[in-house]
Amino acid sequence: MSKGEWEKAVLSFSKAINLNPQLVESYALRAEAYLQLCDFASAAQNLRKATLLAPYQSQYMERLCFVLYLQGQCLFEQQSYMKALDLFTQASELQPYKPSYRFRSIACLLAMKRYQECLQMVTKELKQDSNPDVYILRARLYNYFLKPNQCYQDLRRAVTLKPRHPEATTLLEKLLAQARKAREEAVVLALKGNLEDSLIRINCAIENSPMDPSYYLFSKENLSSLSCLTLGKSLNLVCLSFLICKMS
Repeated sequence: MSKGEWEKAVLSFSKAINLNPQLVESYALRAEAYLQLCDFASAAQNLRKATLLAPYQSQYMERLCFVLYLQGQCLFEQQSYMKALDLFTQASELQPYKPSYRFRSIACLLAMKRYQECLQMVTKELKQDSNPDVYILRARLYNYFLKPNQCYQDLRRAVTLKPRHPEATTLLEKLLAQARKAREEAVVLALKGNLEDSLIRINCAIENSPMDPSYYLFSKENLSSLSCLTLGKSLNLVCLSFLICKMS
């Protein structure tokens, strides 16, 4: 049908509704005509009416959520992320058992760089269902918030669920490389006698690769050396104080 024919269809269904406002099918058919004209708001309005008149007929609710999703996706592609988020949220509230709407909301939050809210939503999703891709998404968010330990744990969970997941493997290798680099820097600093900064760098290595025992051993040795150095300084101060007292 042409645009003009769909417009005529809208008028016809409107006349039918005026004659009988309780005729559910007329609202549903008018919604379809509006949808063909890309008038998503009017389509959604008519489907809401159909849903109110016939709540027991699930197909109207199903169609309403699809229209909200479709309109939201169009707005998302136009970079109207806030409006898209509102529509995806509406669809999610109407059908909370469908995670696809929530994931579109997460995509909107990511696009708007609202990472903290995104992290909260992703964490809620993982409480309901363990999914390797969602673990990887949360790992990336943890990496953004400079939380390598949590990032590592989520990547390990993703690999456990899907052992050869390419993205998880790549990100894990990146973390392990960061850990190795931090350890090398810690060694150089320790050789220079800069034990405090060396300890900071080895702790960074541990956060990026918490399953490597060699990093903990190096950290323990650093702590022992630092404790001895601190004790030595304290003893020197005590001796100096004693000498000053004797002189006076």
